[in-house]
Amino acid sequence: MVKHIVIWKMKEDVSDEQKLEMKLRLTALNGKVPELLAIDIGTDPDNGTMSLYSEFNSVDDLAVYQAHPDHQKVVEFVKPLVAARSVCDYSA
Repeated sequence: MVKHIVIWKMKEDVSDEQKLEMKLRLTALNGKVPELLAIDIGTDPDNGTMSLYSEFNSVDDLAVYQAHPDHQKVVEFVKPLVAARSVCDYSA
């Protein structure tokens, strides 16, 4: 099992509506990308971050998810909203 965690520091001018749309688009990937086993999105309004937790059977499945056209559409939406991004992938 591979765990994939992303933490985004949102730009200061990003609205609550944009954050909600980002969360909805990420959550909507569940069921569109067969390799994605689980996904959870959270926000911390106190520090302006949003986090993603997701699970995959293998590193190869994570790579398929990352290259998937539906995921790439979400990436293009997310990029302009984000000031910084951290990623942690590990096997469990």
